[in-house]
Amino acid sequence: MAQDRPDAANLLATVCAFLESLEPRLDGEARFHARVSVHLLEIVRRELEQGADADRAEREGLETLLGHSGELEALQRELAAAIRDGRVDAEDDSVVAHVRSAIEAKLRIVNPRRL
Repeated sequence: MAQDRPDAANLLATVCAFLESLEPRLDGEARFHARVSVHLLEIVRRELEQGADADRAEREGLETLLGHSGELEALQRELAAAIRDGRVDAEDDSVVAHVRSAIEAKLRIVNPRRL
């Protein structure tokens, strides 16, 4: 049953804030694990907030490039195979723009500081 408030993103943010408040009191391995936990929870929060839109945009881009609809993972595999066997030019501007956009969306979720 879905709750009215707080939502999953708020709950994750609260747990992150708690772990971050503990960090100064932790040493060594415990501090490292707290930091890693915060990082993982932040990925989950961003995935909840951005993942569906990112997947939809990537699927639509792949459908445009490949000329047909399909499931995201199947379309990703098809584009990779088409690039490998030369059916699609990896240096084509539309291919480069699509791949760049997909990678940027993934980085916004996994590690936005890398952008």
